[in-house]
Amino acid sequence: MQLLGLILLIATSWYIWKLSSNFFDDQTKKEITDNYGVFKKQFDELKNRFSQENLNKVWEKYKEDSSSEKKEN
Repeated sequence: MQLLGLILLIATSWYIWKLSSNFFDDQTKKEITDNYGVFKKQFDELKNRFSQENLNKVWEKYKEDSSSEKKEN
């Protein structure tokens, strides 16, 4: 039963891909590719913003600010 579902999924995915590739003109395909490139670049920037290194820097800065506030009080 699972094999039948997998075959059906692959067949429908191929059919949708074939329909969409015939439906779009070259300009639309280029725009989709360009927009995907922009999305990928923004996603990579977001991943870098929340990288372990940057989170450690923010945490250290927070601890420094917290300790300086305690010393002032």
